[in-house]
Amino acid sequence: MRRTTSWRRRGSVVLIVMWALAIAALLVSSVQLFGYRQAMLGREALGRVQARWAARGGVEYTIAVMAAHTQDPVPDDAFAMVREMEEISVGGLINATYAIHHHADGRDWAGPMDEHSKININSSITNANILLLLTDITPDVVDAILDWIDEDDEVREQGAERDYYLSLEAPYLPRNGPMRTIAELELIAGIWPEHVRGEDWNLNNQVDPNEDDGDLTWPIDEPNHQLEAGWSAILTAYSVQGPLGASGLPRIYLAEADPLELQDRLNIDEEQATALINYAASNTTTGLEQLLTLQVQQELASDRSANRRGSTAPTPGSPTLSLTRDHLRAVLAETTLENVTTRAPGRLNINTVSEQLLRQLLVTREYLADEIVYMRNTRLQGIASLVDLLDIPAFREETGTLEYLGRIMGTRSNVYSICSQGRSQSGGVEVEIIVVVDRSTLPIRILEYREL
Repeated sequence: MRRTTSWRRRGSVVLIVMWALAIAALLVSSVQLFGYRQAMLGREALGRVQARWAARGGVEYTIAVMAAHTQDPVPDDAFAMVREMEEISVGGLINATYAIHHHADGRDWAGPMDEHSKININSSITNANILLLLTDITPDVVDAILDWIDEDDEVREQGAERDYYLSLEAPYLPRNGPMRTIAELELIAGIWPEHVRGEDWNLNNQVDPNEDDGDLTWPIDEPNHQLEAGWSAILTAYSVQGPLGASGLPRIYLAEADPLELQDRLNIDEEQATALINYAASNTTTGLEQLLTLQVQQELASDRSANRRGSTAPTPGSPTLSLTRDHLRAVLAETTLENVTTRAPGRLNINTVSEQLLRQLLVTREYLADEIVYMRNTRLQGIASLVDLLDIPAFREETGTLEYLGRIMGTRSNVYSICSQGRSQSGGVEVEIIVVVDRSTLPIRILEYREL
């Protein structure tokens, strides 16, 4: 009986010890698992910090390049800054790397997106071209866009104004001024996010995995590594005409110009400077683009005169008749007929505008678009001045188109969208930073900052 009791006691002790060991093992496993998870979280947090600062480093490096070219530009090379930004588009810190690229025209490009490759929705040229360039748009949407931008509360025939937006379930007021971002279009009556964003749902100018997987995840897309970005592919609200000329100095406002300053900056004589000032005084409704047509007329007149008399003497009647092409390049690059203190919407950059958009703008003159594309692709420095277009013989007959391009296009870009993707080398954590920067003045301004 005593032996049985002893065995029972020993069995109970063994059972208790086993339970204790099991509980201790469970506690140790829990502590280890908790510690492992904390370590994983720590490594992930460290990787995120490394990736974030690598992405930020790419942004800062690109901004530094822009600042250098703004302060000390290369006037005769339209692609000088672009090439340097492409060269630094991939780099890194000690434990992380960054890559800056964008998708446009069906392919990936190194470097940031040029916002001047798109039409500014706030510019006057948009009103005339919006129906032609945008798909899925109807006259009522066009009127609604114009009502949103204009300063009054008068409703266009098929538009929408203050009363309509205040009657919504979640009321708000129209901008009644220039749009600040292209995403603002989604607030306008009759416009849906799919119209504006297409497949680029986060507006980062990238083909993200969820934007290239068909209907597996939102948004619905075509899995072909082609970014159909909707209206955001050809419209912007960021581009701006800056006050600086190609030399990096402030542009000369011709309406209030000092003849001596014109002579010094443009390398012209007193008579030419006076003629330019008189031209500015008599052309309050037109811009400098008319000088391109006048230059063609001067050259044609000189050719006819040379054929008749063997002379190249200029024919009086226009200030351009005493200007060479080099003089005209300087005039377009360093002067303006617009008030430089206002931030006017930017012009399209003839070097970066997509071929498709260029053909749409020249829909009845597509052969001229082909000539422009060929010129910018075969010149290392690109189209450094709109005066270069005079090298295309067809423009000697198409002076109206030449003026049209001079009114809506330029050769300088001030605003870029930088999408910098940082990646940690240890954990593979990725951080994406999107920054829109304006280099029209120094210091460079950041117009938008996002982290994904």
